[in-house]
Amino acid sequence: MAEGRTIPAMRPRGATNVTAALVCRPGRAMPRGIARATERDLGADQSNTSVVLDERVLIKMYRRIQPGLNPELELVAYLAEEAQFPAVPPLGGFAEVVSRRHGASTVAIAQTFIAKGSDAYEAIAESLVAWLLAPGEISVEWATEVAADLGTLTAGMHAALSSARGVPELAPRDATRKEIEGWATAARRHLANALEVTKGEEGERLRAMAPAIAEVMTTLRALPTTPRIIRAHGDYHLGQVLISPDGYRIIDFEGDPLEPVEARHAHRSPLRDVASMLRSLDHVGRSAIRRAERRNGGRLTRPGLDMDGWFLRARERFLEAYRDGLRVEGVRGVIDVDLLRAFEIDKETSEFIYAATYLPTWFWAPVGGMTWLIEGDGARPIHLEDPRESARVTPGVRRRARSSRDRTGPGTRR
Repeated sequence: MAEGRTIPAMRPRGATNVTAALVCRPGRAMPRGIARATERDLGADQSNTSVVLDERVLIKMYRRIQPGLNPELELVAYLAEEAQFPAVPPLGGFAEVVSRRHGASTVAIAQTFIAKGSDAYEAIAESLVAWLLAPGEISVEWATEVAADLGTLTAGMHAALSSARGVPELAPRDATRKEIEGWATAARRHLANALEVTKGEEGERLRAMAPAIAEVMTTLRALPTTPRIIRAHGDYHLGQVLISPDGYRIIDFEGDPLEPVEARHAHRSPLRDVASMLRSLDHVGRSAIRRAERRNGGRLTRPGLDMDGWFLRARERFLEAYRDGLRVEGVRGVIDVDLLRAFEIDKETSEFIYAATYLPTWFWAPVGGMTWLIEGDGARPIHLEDPRESARVTPGVRRRARSSRDRTGPGTRR
């Protein structure tokens, strides 16, 4: 990759021509001399294989190869090199197999390694645990600053992705009626699947909430405006964010690796990303409570942080910062609160399917999260009043985002 080599495949017996080749190309961030670097495994549990070279470059090799350009390579190349969005680790290079039969298929990507980056989910969870076990009282406002930081970070990413007006595959556009119908159809399918596979007490709890869930889903068939759609992250949660000493980095733009590559290249509402991150903030808070109770040896009688207040205020501060961040980047009000709520509940419904299919010990997250959305404080209307613009309108970008080029997001606040 560092040398930009093309390696032809071995010829099949009796063949006279090469039918495929491994094409490797360096990116702007590929350092010199890296071909002789030390190599170590990343040591993280993930769906791909990643190694670190010389503590400077991260090489990710995809285990599930699909024909076509991997969306991660496409989006990282655009964000890092075209939009110059600094919260994405720069592109170091890529490798793809080019064959007569399938065309080009991405097999690996290289990016700058964030040596001191910590997983945002774990960092936030452990901070919350420390505050819950603290002998004093921690301010909810102070404890939710990270949510505001993440809202600003997300706005910068979406503004950069929305600026791709000269790139047909990435250019923002209005959703079609067929696409919106597809959202409604998929949401109903997710609910039906979740009800089918979720058994026991969790299944009973989900069935009790199912009528209210289905009612919210009707929003997807009665949108008052035509949503704007972009090439968003596609699998956005706290595990895809790194906290480093100089700010935040967003990683893993490949979307759901179980989906076909065409679906992962599809335009989608940026509010999908917003909904996913809001659910992730909810889950990390619930994880912190569970961790704190285990370390305490039982329920906390006098927690140092009001978690009921934290859940609600973290949500509010994320959305306020996201809205304000979009305005700074030149994007006018994009938050349709009803559509966002439908996406959140659809996302949580999918978490039931994930828990039932792959990780039953995860049920505490969707059960608690969905209960909060349907019956708790999450059922309260979202108010994002602004005298200058409506929070329900979804227009496009007025100008190309520039301020995001000058920063990687707010600094870490602990």
